[in-house]
Amino acid sequence: MIANIFIIGLGLIGGSLGLAIRGTPQVRTVNGFDIDPHTMQQALQMGAIDAGVELAAGAAQADVIIICAPLRFYAGIIEEIKPNLKPGCIVTDVGSTKQPVMQLFKHMPENIFCIGGHPMAGAEIKGINGADRYLFENAVYILTPGDNIPRQQLNFLGKLLSATGARIRVMPALMHDQLVATVSHIPHLSAVALVHLTGGRDEDLRMAAGGFRDTTRIASSTPELWEDIIFSNRDILLDKLDEFIAQLADIKSALQAGDIQAMHEKLSRAKDIRDLIPRASRGLMPGFSDIICIVPDRPGIIGFLGSVLNQHNINIVDIEILRVREGDGGTIRLGVPSPDDAEQAVQALLANNIKAWVK
Repeated sequence: MIANIFIIGLGLIGGSLGLAIRGTPQVRTVNGFDIDPHTMQQALQMGAIDAGVELAAGAAQADVIIICAPLRFYAGIIEEIKPNLKPGCIVTDVGSTKQPVMQLFKHMPENIFCIGGHPMAGAEIKGINGADRYLFENAVYILTPGDNIPRQQLNFLGKLLSATGARIRVMPALMHDQLVATVSHIPHLSAVALVHLTGGRDEDLRMAAGGFRDTTRIASSTPELWEDIIFSNRDILLDKLDEFIAQLADIKSALQAGDIQAMHEKLSRAKDIRDLIPRASRGLMPGFSDIICIVPDRPGIIGFLGSVLNQHNINIVDIEILRVREGDGGTIRLGVPSPDDAEQAVQALLANNIKAWVK
């Protein structure tokens, strides 16, 4: 099957999906709609879509529709496209909670196949300007099919989305919402609370170092987007918040009692569990080994590191500039596929006068 795709909402996720699947073997055309005409034009210029079309026309032509709008607009979108859908059309979405979406999908005709979706990926730059063909590379992409979905349609959608580089997982909507409450929604609310703890005071913010910045980074996300997410997962989040508050209460009790052993056990257990998380932040990327490099601040230094490793057939699977002092130098983290690659890379870099070690 070669499908016509219709993406509704051409922001970061919709634009990135268009860039990633357009031109792949399973896709004939990628049309798109956004309420902002400028965004549609920009998506067209970037090559994220073949054409910008209105909702009714796009739905009538589509074999697969991907709703990439904020959750609050889903009901209106579904009502508008429903009369125009082709029999056998697959309708999916990218929303961060799945039970409310699956409830809305129940209003679709029986000959329409609705499969919830959630790519667990994002970026600091929002909107079409942040669109990236490789945004979903090695990211977990969860699908939550309805009860009536034939295996053929689910497999087709999974294969289509695998072209983005994502790792597809299929699970019930309830399980999805429970998981993301723990690993995504509670961390966001925790970041919000930590930021409020500073009271916005200049002296607090000036002292905010790497740990505080990393922990609270997600608090800079769009408030309206997170209002949708939080309230759509309200019941599960209330239970998870109770669990989180209980954890904080245990820590407080140990501190009040001066119970060093209880605090040590709490800290040690947290470290042991945290160390089990896959090394890449996107969850299903195979583990890799880190190298730390101290490099001079000069043009082309990152390319030079890549050239040295390339000479030894070592692939860089992840890279991060940790710190830099302009005119002097900086610290760079390189991720390579295996411990053996890491040891070999360190020797190669040292031979080229680059200070390096395995993290």
